[in-house]
Amino acid sequence: MKYNQIYKNKNVWGSQPNELLQKIYEYLKAGSYFLDLGCGQGRDSLFMLKNGFKVDAVDNSQEGINKIKEFIQSNNLSVANINLFCSDIRNFDILKNKYDIINAFNSLQFLPKKKALKIIENIKNNIKNNGYIIISGFTTDDPLYKKMNNNKRCFFEPQELKKIFFDFHVIEYKEKIIEDKGHPGSPEPHQHGIVKIIAQKIKIAPNNVLLRKTKTFNYIR
Repeated sequence: MKYNQIYKNKNVWGSQPNELLQKIYEYLKAGSYFLDLGCGQGRDSLFMLKNGFKVDAVDNSQEGINKIKEFIQSNNLSVANINLFCSDIRNFDILKNKYDIINAFNSLQFLPKKKALKIIENIKNNIKNNGYIIISGFTTDDPLYKKMNNNKRCFFEPQELKKIFFDFHVIEYKEKIIEDKGHPGSPEPHQHGIVKIIAQKIKIAPNNVLLRKTKTFNYIR
């Protein structure tokens, strides 16, 4: 999909942050570090910037990065707390113990699965202790799974993403089929099989008991 062309003329994803980010950002202090892998036009990055977080935002669309810059300028936001990288997320160096939240919302499905899994492993290894990971992607229930060359796209098997985070505290996990009314690049109504997860890097005992005192969340397996 040619996102440079799409982003140039239209705000595609709206201005509200993704629903998973809205559920957890308030559990971290302002000044904490947020990494947005596949930031698009910046709805999540700009939300975190406005709430006092330090933001690194990465996307391979220069037009998406330009839209973020335009928003910052037109709303008189400080550029001191945001770094923008026009780059493939596969090439971004995730510094160990820097980030308190790492967000990969609807970006991994555009990568070959081996590459996507490598990014997830890097995220898990390098996020701070007690940090949060947000991932949203496609599942093998997505109609695209049978139509596309699956060596080029990442589709998760049922429960696969949850199993990947077996050693994390899984705060929320959902798999479902959604109805999409259409969007630039795919304007006709269609369905997607999606998976969403919020996971926190906290040591867990074999009986699924948290070993550290933390914020109260329902434990989901």
